[in-house]
Amino acid sequence: IKVNLLRDQTAGVRRNFAKPRVSRTGLILVAIFVLVAGGMGAWWFYLNRQIQNSTEKRNRLRIEETRLQSLQQEIEKYKKMKQLRLSRISVIEKLKEAQTGPVVLLNQVLQSLPQDGAMWLTSLNQKDSQIRIIGYTQHTEAIPDFMSNLATNGFFQTVDLESIESQKDASKFSLLCIAAKEQQAE
Repeated sequence: IKVNLLRDQTAGVRRNFAKPRVSRTGLILVAIFVLVAGGMGAWWFYLNRQIQNSTEKRNRLRIEETRLQSLQQEIEKYKKMKQLRLSRISVIEKLKEAQTGPVVLLNQVLQSLPQDGAMWLTSLNQKDSQIRIIGYTQHTEAIPDFMSNLATNGFFQTVDLESIESQKDASKFSLLCIAAKEQQAE
């Protein structure tokens, strides 16, 4: 039996290696490093997300800008068309105001024609205040309607039937009208 009476010198060395000592300063530095690295990672993630959101918003706004530019061009086109039509309407109104004599007479006669009767005019003669209207109709019932329309439009003072001649397909009629006094001055 062998007994080692010498003191075990390796026991102290084993203790130092078996349980390493960590200083508080080292732990604090490691904790600070972990916190700073985590904070920087979170900050990088936040900034990356902001960049993605801003990029998506920029793309949406560019698409919207393109759409609005096309709408703006269309609006400009319609404004030009509107302006053109308004100028045409003003020219037509000026022409209407400038109408005198035969143009007004023809307008009054055309507006007095019955809508449902088959009637056509072949002659319209004016001598001073007397106006002779000669035409044809397939329905003689349309003649009194035409006469009453001429009398009520205010352009003619009197409207008289001169003659009606019945022919094969249509009836020829002749009216003698006298223009109102204010129409004679024109």
